[in-house]
Amino acid sequence: MHPRVSQGLRRLRPAAPVLAIGAVLALVPFSTCLVRLAFGVPCPACGLTRAGLALAHGELAEAQRFHPLAAALLGVAAGTALFAFLADDGAWRRVIRVVTGGAGLALILVWALRFAGLFGGPVPR
Repeated sequence: MHPRVSQGLRRLRPAAPVLAIGAVLALVPFSTCLVRLAFGVPCPACGLTRAGLALAHGELAEAQRFHPLAAALLGVAAGTALFAFLADDGAWRRVIRVVTGGAGLALILVWALRFAGLFGGPVPR
């Protein structure tokens, strides 16, 4: 196997359990958000599973209704996955830190704005 391919796969390995859990949760016909189940409020990522399914069906407006960051996060994830195969170690560490921090901040910001009534309010059921 080419060194860049093995390097990229090694870098993406931590995402595999997250993707597997997301795929399983997508098959469950009821809410699986632990924050919503425990406290009755949606979490910052609430709606992303349904938004991902809508994107997989080509329904961008429906995906945006479930979570306004769905398409942007998909694009960032795809770009980051590609970068995993191309970057040297220093650049990869910098990019992954910026991407994860930026995505986390964006999720929390949108979460707060939804509670303020923007983006259609809290996650539609």
